[in-house]
Parts: sequence; structure tokens; C-alpha cells
Amino acid sequence: MNKDIIKITSKLSKGLSTKITLSGEIYLVDTEDLGIKAPCIVTRVYRKGEIISSHKVDYNHILGTPDFNERFSELIQRQHKKAIEALKREVVVQTITCGEYIVKVENLLKKNSQEDALKLLTEAMKHYTNNPFIFSYQGYLEAFVNKNYSKGVTTCRQAFKILKEQVPFGEEFYYPILYLNLGRTYLLANKKRLAQASFKKGLEIDTENRDLLFELKKLGIRKKPPLTFLKRSNPLNKYIGKLLYTLKKQTSLTFT
Repeated sequence: MNKDIIKITSKLSKGLSTKITLSGEIYLVDTEDLGIKAPCIVTRVYRKGEIISSHKVDYNHILGTPDFNERFSELIQRQHKKAIEALKREVVVQTITCGEYIVKVENLLKKNSQEDALKLLTEAMKHYTNNPFIFSYQGYLEAFVNKNYSKGVTTCRQAFKILKEQVPFGEEFYYPILYLNLGRTYLLANKKRLAQASFKKGLEIDTENRDLLFELKKLGIRKKPPLTFLKRSNPLNKYIGKLLYTLKKQTSLTFT
């Protein structure tokens, strides 16, 4: 991201205007007084001539006070400064891609910082409101941190629906991580059989997924490869595993 450039282009007696360049985009933050008849201070943020946000504060409570000028000056400057700070935070957040959020979350989980991971996901949800992977992690962490197992399972399952809508063909390629989080959430809810089934479904697609294998190992279960006389990592086992999953899915659809 380019270095922030802040420049006050004008400073009116009852208004402030600041031009800011963030990540190559030029923004104008304009704060003005609407006057005594409508005692409000309005701050608008412009990008390419369009208003992208607006905030209004009433100052009727300080009208007629002996130190009105001083208090008004403090109020308008404080509001203007807050608008600039909020804009800078917003632009910085928007430069973080969905994939980067997921990487940060996974790194936090490796450090057992589940609460921090949930906070990060809550922030991510504001900008990526319909991403299946963010939903999936959100559901698992909702169960882990807040002990809200029902909501956690529902959110994890919703991730599958969102993925299906966004990637109608070949969506199974992305399933292992969704099955992993769903299975972990079932475990937290003390539903071991459902957790086991979820982990196994994930392994039908990715037979060498370490996280899924680890979870099954903790349950005392290790799924056998399709060709037991070959190593689990053999390409034939991976290919046949995926093929069997596809055939199973097609058969299920045929009889439903």
C-alpha cells in the first residue's frame, strides 16, 4: 500500500476539507456547519466525486453557552479527525483479500489464539459477507469460543450452500476444509459420530489431508485407502478416492 498522504487543502471558519491519498485512490473529507437554523455538523467522504459515507452531529446542546466558539471548534475538528481515521482504517481493511484473512486465521489457530481469530473473522465478515470459507471458520470458532454449538453447526453447514451457489460445478474440490471445520464443530458439540462422518467425507476428496487425518487419528480412526496394497500417498489411491467420491455423489443424487 502506498504511503498515506494527508494534505489540508482549505480551512474555513466553519468548515474543514482534507484531501487524502490512500492505496492510490484520492479521497476528500469535507466537514461543514449547516448553520444555526439546523445546528448540525456534517462530514462527507468523497471518492471520484461521489459521496461514499456521511456522518452528522448535532450541536444544539452548546448553543448560547459562553464558550460556544471554543467548544464548536473542538467539536468540528474532532469529528473531522475521526472521519479521517475511520477512512484510513476502512481502506486498509479493504486491501486485505479474503485469502489473506484465512491465512491469518489459520496462523492464529496454530497459536491457539481462537478468540483473536474470531475477532478477525468478525471483521472479515463485514467485507466478505458471502464467502463460504469465512462462514466455515466463523461457525467453528463460534462453537469453540462462545460455546454456541447450534449456531456453529448451522453456520458451517451454510458454508456448503454458499459454495454450491457460487461454484455449481467442481465445488467438491473445496470441500475438505469445510468438512474439517464442520467435523470439529460437531466434536465440540459432543457429536462424535457426525464428526467422524464429516472427516471421512473430506478424506474421500483429499485422501492425504493432514488435518482430516489428524482429527480421525484423535478419534482412534484411520480411513483405509482404496488400494490397501499401495501406500496411502500413491497417486492411484488419491485418484480412485476422488473418483469413488464423485460416483457416490452421483448415485446419491440419482436416488434422491
